[in-house]
Amino acid sequence: MDQPITTLEEFEAEYRKGIGVEQDLNAERFLTEVTRDNILNFADAIGDNNPLWTDAEYARRARFGTLTAPPTFLYNISHGSRLSNVGAITRPIVGQALLYASAEIEVFQPIRLGDRFTVTGKAVGIDRKASKSVGPMLFPTCEAAYFNQRGERVGVIRTTTLRYIAPKGQAIEFDRRTQPRVKAQSPDVLAFERRRRGAQTRYWDEVSVGQEMEPLEKGVLTMTEISRFGILCPPMLRRIEARRESAEVGFQREAQQKAAGLENASDYGPQRICWLGQLVTDWMGDDGTLKKLTGQIRHPNIIGDVNVLKGRVARKYVQSGERLVDLEIWVENQSGLVTAPGTAVVALPAKGC
Repeated sequence: MDQPITTLEEFEAEYRKGIGVEQDLNAERFLTEVTRDNILNFADAIGDNNPLWTDAEYARRARFGTLTAPPTFLYNISHGSRLSNVGAITRPIVGQALLYASAEIEVFQPIRLGDRFTVTGKAVGIDRKASKSVGPMLFPTCEAAYFNQRGERVGVIRTTTLRYIAPKGQAIEFDRRTQPRVKAQSPDVLAFERRRRGAQTRYWDEVSVGQEMEPLEKGVLTMTEISRFGILCPPMLRRIEARRESAEVGFQREAQQKAAGLENASDYGPQRICWLGQLVTDWMGDDGTLKKLTGQIRHPNIIGDVNVLKGRVARKYVQSGERLVDLEIWVENQSGLVTAPGTAVVALPAKGC
């Protein structure tokens, strides 16, 4: 039996051996074909009721003439993060905490109803840092590429995870007291009451630098919301009971305290990345195109936190004939702590074109 890896130094040395080696990730796909049901399940998992994903008649009259999926639906095909977790390492790894750190998503094609996917990936790098709370840290990064049935590259997700020696006690805690007190609201109701740009075209000409985006209120984070994401994304339908147990038990207070030194149950990292995607697609409207999305998971999102997504226009410019807008976006909790900052690049139509 191979000796387990126990130190960060040993993990880093082994991980570097696999950097740049292309791997077939098709065995790790959760889905191979985009169906109406799994689009609806994903939209429900992230609380995004945009009719482009959920209403076939509305989508028929819109830009692509069919149901499409949110750009972050790539997560539902494959998280693409395994190579960030372990790279090409086959030896067991013990005594190390693993958290989702950040994602960068590039989108090249819309995800249409009926598309079928293949996935490849590779480890691309690893960085070392240190913090006062957990000491030395490693940040491995991988890249997963998603191709449709025509061999077209639809998107890429670059994932960075955080690895450190698991603490014996609680290591990460923040003051989450509301100042001033925020009124708690149901995240489910908010998803369906959401005001979107929708069919009212947002023109590049009308956007100005510094313009604030309509906030997206996600309400109170509950165990139900965490479990819903864990069960529906990825949609392990053949093992739904096992998936439910993993989501409900693996993310409880005791499990999170033991595995990562967190103070309580927390959300999935990709969950907040998907929220950032919703903020942008709601803002840009049906005729906008999300080109790139990034998000960093800076702080845990703990059960009971009240989440609001905000953003502003940072830049507008023309590049290679496209009228582009750079956005600064972030997730903020009730104490004003930014838990997940990010950016987005959106292409918008111009008036008269």
